Amino acid sequence: MSGIDAMGIENAAQGICGFTSTMYAIYANRPELRAGLQRAFDDKTRSTRLMAEIKSFLVTMKAEGKQGVLDQIMELTRTFPNFGGWTVDSYIASIDSQTAANYSIAMPPEATMEYMRSAWKMRPTLIDMLRPGGGDAVFGLTRTGGPRNRWKNLAHYVYRSSDGSLLSWGEKFKDLNDLNARKKRDYSVVYIIKV
Repeated sequence: MSGIDAMGIENAAQGICGFTSTMYAIYANRPELRAGLQRAFDDKTRSTRLMAEIKSFLVTMKAEGKQGVLDQIMELTRTFPNFGGWTVDSYIASIDSQTAANYSIAMPPEATMEYMRSAWKMRPTLIDMLRPGGGDAVFGLTRTGGPRNRWKNLAHYVYRSSDGSLLSWGEKFKDLNDLNARKKRDYSVVYIIKV
């Protein structure tokens, strides 16, 4: 899973977990797309390709008149430190001018599911509980000291595979306890997006 792990590593430097968690889900559930994802995320092109992917989603939302999705993305992104003046248009402009040193973007659950639907033809469902062995999901997490927002203080997304392991930042974790121990955090699940 080297290419997809490299994509995940990109999330360690950039706050793009809504996108990377979705791509982990695609890699796991859409075998016909694996080879393309592997090639897309090599060390030399992954930043550019991820920026292009995110920009394509934002431009699609604009073209389809989904201003509500864009407004929610802006609202959530602004709750993170150093992003108080963030706008969709300035974000797209920084990618266009190749000045996007930090291309972090925060995605509320509704926007993450819209990305899954519009870009990848997935059929995500927001659910309250995942039964043991319940299959693939993207978990929205909160933590102490994280951003304060109306999305239950959403701070991060991880992909949960069908075997129960979590993938994020190019790493694999046995479960949420393992993730918290290794990252020295106290994440808890606030959203479950079944994929």
